[in-house]
Amino acid sequence: MKLFRSLMTAAAIAGSALLATSAGAEAPKGDGSTIRLMSNPVGTQSYPPFVIKKFELDKKYGFNLEVIPFTNPQASVAALQSESIEAVVQDWISLARLRNQNVPVIGVAPFLSYVNTVLLPADSEIKTLADFKGKRIGTFSKTGFDWIIVQAVAKKNYGIDLAREVEVQEGAPSLLRGSLEQGQLDATLQYNSLTPDMVLSGKAKLMMTIHDVVAELGFSEAPFLVYTMREKYAEAHPENTKAFVAAYQEAIDILLTNEEVWKEQGENLKLAPEATEVFRQNASKEFIKTFTPEMNGILNETFKVLLDTAGPEIIGMTTMPDKILTLDYQP
Repeated sequence: MKLFRSLMTAAAIAGSALLATSAGAEAPKGDGSTIRLMSNPVGTQSYPPFVIKKFELDKKYGFNLEVIPFTNPQASVAALQSESIEAVVQDWISLARLRNQNVPVIGVAPFLSYVNTVLLPADSEIKTLADFKGKRIGTFSKTGFDWIIVQAVAKKNYGIDLAREVEVQEGAPSLLRGSLEQGQLDATLQYNSLTPDMVLSGKAKLMMTIHDVVAELGFSEAPFLVYTMREKYAEAHPENTKAFVAAYQEAIDILLTNEEVWKEQGENLKLAPEATEVFRQNASKEFIKTFTPEMNGILNETFKVLLDTAGPEIIGMTTMPDKILTLDYQP
């Protein structure tokens, strides 16, 4: 039955593509040159490039994708500025900061919504953010979106100033995991790629996702992570850029229908099969294939909340640029 459903899904996707072609829509075609993408080699970021190369979607759409392992945010910014890469996966705040600093970059395709999590020890009695008062909370960045938006919701919905009323411990995700499991933290923010294994170990439980946190503020869907490209490259090579976006969108279709590709990449990342399956289910809910005209406005409203909560010193800017996302390269 599962095989039958998979075949029917694949047939539906193929049929949709055929109808689009017959209606006059031509698939984008690049000029055969290379697009260098800097991407985190672990976690969710690794999956679309893996699928593009495995299924040769770059060749299908007329370009060559070269994946360069991501080391840290500073390295990606330097690579963009030195034109050592054409594209990188970035959160929208980092993209906005760069545009405000006159670094010509633009979001050409969405990637993920808000996928990270807030985890508790398995025996924790914490129920809501109101219970964080006086507790030890871990985060991978005191100036990052996840921690700021958690503070915003705590202040708006529960009247608590977490910056003053909790003990914040900053550290790498792997260190935060150890601290939570050893009883040194009462809660921690965590990467979505590490969450399944932590929960399946029986030592931690999920309190909420960052998507849940953002939803409490009433915002509509918008991407957190986007494919950022050098704007001058995109303008000079629009067909290549459209081809890249088309390959990404097809990769997402595959990830939404093909469980085997998740297992294969999960093995490459040395994830336990059970963790890979939970990871697949969670990440699949947060993929975003296309930009909509409303998304720039949604991110502007989100920015206002961040600015009111953390202030310009932490956010790194006082206003949003005119736009950070473009629909110009959507197939």
